[in-house]
Parts: sequence; C-alpha cells; structure tokens
Amino acid sequence: MTRKNGDYWDGYNAEAARLGGVASLARQVARALGRDGAVKQRIFARSPGVFSSMDAMELGQASSRELAERELRELGIEVGEGDPVQLLDAHHAGRAYARGQRGSAQDAHATSGAQAIIDTFLKE
Repeated sequence: MTRKNGDYWDGYNAEAARLGGVASLARQVARALGRDGAVKQRIFARSPGVFSSMDAMELGQASSRELAERELRELGIEVGEGDPVQLLDAHHAGRAYARGQRGSAQDAHATSGAQAIIDTFLKE
C-alpha cells in the first residue's frame, strides 16, 4: 500500500467539497420545485376554469408565478412589482372573508397572513 502525498489529499478534499456543494444545491432545487408544484396545484384547484385554454404541456411548464399572473389578469388586477402569488392569495382570502368563510385547511397558511392585512384595512 502506498502513502498518498499532501497534494493528493488536498485535491481529494477539494473535490469532495465541490461534490458536497453540488449535492446540497441539488437538494435545494428539488425542495424549491416541490414548493412551486404545491403552489401551482393550489392555484389551479381554486380556479380551474381560468386555465382551461392551456394544454397540459403549457400548464406543466408554467411556474406558479406565471399561473398567478394569468389568473390576476383574468380578474382585472394589475400585478405591478409585487409577488403575484401573494397577491392572489390575498385576493382569495379577501373573497373568503367577505363571504364570511374561514377558508379550507389548505389555505389556512396563506389566509393567516392575508387576513392580517385585510383586518388592517377594514379598521381604517
């Protein structure tokens, strides 16, 4: 068995660190895609009619931001510089609040933040 010199171990450690960084990045990307997929499903479930003109490939390739922007345009709401997903969640939370509904368990997280915003404006 031969002994490895310092250069070998330096190269080995650098490569291991690089591969570890790539693996970490891959995990982060996978989590982000999973979250985006969940948001897309929530948007589609609330308003499937808005997306009836899109084929399955278009729907699959669109991001949650693109779907939210499309629905907001259908509703006549200008997106501007804000986050379209948050704006759409606030819109649906406001509609549910106006109807006197609390929203489903699926929308509870989105509704809680939006509900605070709505309550602030209703007090004024």
